[in-house]
Amino acid sequence: MQTFLYKKEIDDINSSGYLKRDTSISDALIENFYQEIMGKEEKVLMDLLLSSNPSQDKLEELLADWDIEAKQGAKNLLLAYLLKVHPELNATNYEGPRLKGLLQHQRFFNLQIIAHYTKIGRALNKQGIIPVIFKGGLMRYLNPKFPRYMGDIDILVCEKQWVKSAKIAKSLGYYFKKLDIHSFDILENKDASYGILDIHKFIHIGSKNEKKWIKGLFKRAMEKEVYGVKTLVPCFEDLMFITLVNLSNNLREHKTQANLLYAIFACKYLLENKPDFNWNIVIENTKLTNAEVQINLAMKFINKISENILPRELQSKYLFEKETNDYSRMIMFKNFYYVELQAKSRAMKIQEVFNNKISWSEYLKLKIKYKSLKYLNKHPRLIEIFIKDLNRIYHN
Repeated sequence: MQTFLYKKEIDDINSSGYLKRDTSISDALIENFYQEIMGKEEKVLMDLLLSSNPSQDKLEELLADWDIEAKQGAKNLLLAYLLKVHPELNATNYEGPRLKGLLQHQRFFNLQIIAHYTKIGRALNKQGIIPVIFKGGLMRYLNPKFPRYMGDIDILVCEKQWVKSAKIAKSLGYYFKKLDIHSFDILENKDASYGILDIHKFIHIGSKNEKKWIKGLFKRAMEKEVYGVKTLVPCFEDLMFITLVNLSNNLREHKTQANLLYAIFACKYLLENKPDFNWNIVIENTKLTNAEVQINLAMKFINKISENILPRELQSKYLFEKETNDYSRMIMFKNFYYVELQAKSRAMKIQEVFNNKISWSEYLKLKIKYKSLKYLNKHPRLIEIFIKDLNRIYHN
């Protein structure tokens, strides 16, 4: 199984105290993320936003600690949205006007980004290119009443059309630069401080099967007119899969906390607006791309926020619990027992025995132990037995 976490992350989790006897790495990781991301104000804000009948008292509890000047704009935008959809709630004379102004400012900024997409997208259409839209730009189209920051709009084109798409944007007077091997960033001009369009050839799930998965994504997408452009809109199940993988990756990369909260609302919207939502497509995508661990971590984080977003049947038995537990034990084994021993074994040379620096018994003891653990590394079931036994020593 592909390693998803790094040693430093595991050390941080262990030092936090969340990794205890009989606790999996994934559970400890989620607890750590939750405590880092969800401060007191964020917890109250999410309770209000997810409530069908938020109370004025709860809002006043939030505002008592809320510093509108210090909070991220995206979090303030969520608070502004709460007040917009629940006009019965009243903010103070200080916060109210500022939050309304923030909504108007963001709406104007989003319209500017959309205008650029319309211009470039129509030029792509004329050249026979129909892009797939995803992330924030798509959610803004699907749910226009929900405010969100749109730094840019992300689109996916066929691999053969990737470079051509960037050149088409350039022919319109835009400037493009390569972000990585997967995407081009389109800027209004060379001196612009931010991009307006991100053209992908891969969504970067991180799997060797991504090309095959993208082929299925294109096949399941429906052609619609989005912001005046002939555009492919992925099915809700593919959007859910992309959102969950991005949520999981963003948790580890310490991306903007508000973006994580927006992702949770995206999942909620997708499930509420498709009664026949087919989780089998999400499962097939996950297995095809070997993203079991990422999907489970994202689902566990969502359930930590609220148990009323994902279906009950998924809460009672996670889709990939076995794979995640196997992975957790593998990570514990590698980082707590195997890696350090591996380094010691590689550093110890047989010449040290002949030079009388170490004894034969020391040499053989270390090498035999290392070879034994190296064998275990290939067998999840043996690792499970090993971890259960050594957990008593390690955590006591």
